[in-house]
Amino acid sequence: MNGNEPFQSHSEPESAVQTIRRLLDLLRELSVCGFSLCMAVLGGVVFLYVEQGKEVLRALAEPGNETGATNVWRILLFGFGLFLWSVASWYSARVLLDCDFFKGRERPLPKNEGWCEFREKVRLEFPRILGVLPFAIVGTGFLLCTFRYESTAPWGLKFFCALCYAGGVLMYFALRARRKFINRRYDKANAQEDAEKKAQEKARISAKLERYSRMSIPTLGAISVLFALLLVINPIVFAGEMGTGAVLVVAGAAWVFWGSVLVYFGQRVHLPLLVLAVLWVALCSLTNDNHDLRTVTPTKDYTRPTLSDALEDWHDRIAKKYPGAIHPLYIVAAEGGGIRAAYWTAAVLGTIQDEQPAFADHVFAISGVSGGSLGAAVFASLLPDGRDRKDFARRAESMLGRDFLSPAMAAMLCPDFLQRFWPWGYTGLDRGRWIERSWENAWRDTMQKAGTKNPDRFAQSFLDLWRADTGYVPNLCLNGTSVERGKRVIATNLLINWQEFLDADDAIERLMPIKDRGKNDKRARPGIDLPISAAAHLSARFTYVSPAGKFPPDGTHVVDGGYFENSGATTALDILREITREMGRAGSDLGDTVPKLIMISNNPTANAPVPDGKKITVTTAAEQKQSEPSTFLEDALAPVDALLHTRDARGTYAQRAIGHAQEIFYESLQGKLPPNQEAKVYYFSLAPAEVPLPLGWMLSNRAAGAMHLELNDEGKSITTPVETWNKFVREQIIASLPPPVPSAVASSRSARTR
Repeated sequence: MNGNEPFQSHSEPESAVQTIRRLLDLLRELSVCGFSLCMAVLGGVVFLYVEQGKEVLRALAEPGNETGATNVWRILLFGFGLFLWSVASWYSARVLLDCDFFKGRERPLPKNEGWCEFREKVRLEFPRILGVLPFAIVGTGFLLCTFRYESTAPWGLKFFCALCYAGGVLMYFALRARRKFINRRYDKANAQEDAEKKAQEKARISAKLERYSRMSIPTLGAISVLFALLLVINPIVFAGEMGTGAVLVVAGAAWVFWGSVLVYFGQRVHLPLLVLAVLWVALCSLTNDNHDLRTVTPTKDYTRPTLSDALEDWHDRIAKKYPGAIHPLYIVAAEGGGIRAAYWTAAVLGTIQDEQPAFADHVFAISGVSGGSLGAAVFASLLPDGRDRKDFARRAESMLGRDFLSPAMAAMLCPDFLQRFWPWGYTGLDRGRWIERSWENAWRDTMQKAGTKNPDRFAQSFLDLWRADTGYVPNLCLNGTSVERGKRVIATNLLINWQEFLDADDAIERLMPIKDRGKNDKRARPGIDLPISAAAHLSARFTYVSPAGKFPPDGTHVVDGGYFENSGATTALDILREITREMGRAGSDLGDTVPKLIMISNNPTANAPVPDGKKITVTTAAEQKQSEPSTFLEDALAPVDALLHTRDARGTYAQRAIGHAQEIFYESLQGKLPPNQEAKVYYFSLAPAEVPLPLGWMLSNRAAGAMHLELNDEGKSITTPVETWNKFVREQIIASLPPPVPSAVASSRSARTR
């Protein structure tokens, strides 16, 4: 449109086609601001819809020291990052619109004075709206979080909500005042009588504004480059200090800035640079997979036993240490579910160990998935420091109550994001390794404060946990899922074979050179291993925060074990089946052994089965909702829905199958067991609490506190009552354990010292 053309009279009506064409021209002009708008929409999804995003806001506002999710420094950095996001959204949109890339390319339509005024007003207001949106989105997120508490919401949520809304209002009026100031300066220039002075004044004002722009753009660019460099150097230290909230909003500002730079140069050279960038990333993905699994060399030779050999060793040791008693053999299945599952699994097992030091001796194996694997690995890694310590739960909760999401998000948004544009993979930028190292740092910090003898254990060899000088450690089976085969991939100290673990791959074997696979001596005594953190992460790679891990020898990949089934019961069933087979073998000396199941669920919507000693029934409220028929886009969504529901059903099936297997076995022991050994399955579960218990890699203070209360069946929801029996079940387990014979214990300790 050209301002020198005659305007169309207001009395001449405009056709609908002309109006639509004008709107299309306007939308094309505004499309240069699309990156700012897309980041606002993405921010809305994260902070208003994604449960972990809402947990980030809750964590900032909740006082307390249950977790390390908030402090004054993190709050200030979050506010600064939110301001940067707002400024970047407004300023990039204003600059791009001022460039007027589409001038002279409008549709040939008659001029309309009313439309021109409307167009200019939209072009003026649209960047301001984009600048206010970050404050509005985050403020609304804080507001919505206040409705998620059954009791009084933390005052910080309302306070931060008010601050965000006030910041948005101040931002808008500051931008309006800025425009009025500029207009007054131009009016002053226009008021000059001398044409030459008027031109000089206009040139001076324009040069001043241009100088501000030249200063603002490099400043935003420098901040985003500094942010990226710090996170490339060490996401754990810098992102850990910033916190997840600050990482997200500062990354939003950086993405808006650099995305707008691409839009600017793309419009200048008339090339779709964003599309070309996406195509380049797709091309680089053919050669830049940098997610190799971390490996270490075991410090001492360790021969991995078969399941039957491990059972024999367990029984020989337990019979000597607890002579003349019935020996309960516990198989633990720990359900997946991010940090919630890790925290809950470690808290359950740690609390039992604190109350009865003989517990760990009677745990034969732990089968974990995802966060359940992390919790199991933490519990097992605490055992070499002594079974009589009364701080198992405290140390585990302290280690797992950290903000592991900030390093993960920082690595994903910066170093690993930059890797996508480089055609050769560099494992130092792998976000999966930063997650593992954040666990290792948390372990080191916690154990140094607790005075344990090996504060670096979580970064050391997985198989070293079973060295002779560490004492007894339960067998660990940490379940992942093969991307290429769809079957289980198990990281374990046991030797996987097809007769005992049906259709499962051995993660340790897959790390070995292809020429060495299948050789029994190599498989049993591998010269390669995973760090404990990497073994747990192999099972907990739920995308997209964690990438699919790659086995370097053959390039195959592993993802979260929950893709196969999320309960851990499938592998636990394999173990139970082999134990019952060995017990039924002629001449077996396992007649004094009673296998038992401990199932640890962390699903707050699950109905815990009544501990009647007869059966286990695991159902969820979500199952009933999922089974309801849907007609929305059924042809397109039916395959996806079927795959997702099948995944959930496999977990339920595995839990019921293992419960049924126990029923069959215990029928043969009818009337032969003392009362304290009659229970077959011990089921721990979470219930809906007064605060949400989200998935992800970070817990707010009140979420962690609620989970701690639920160990004793306290702190549960009033409006959504789900009954649990965690305290009763824990007491049952403790009652089933025999006290150690003092002489045997002393002898064992003496032998270990020598």
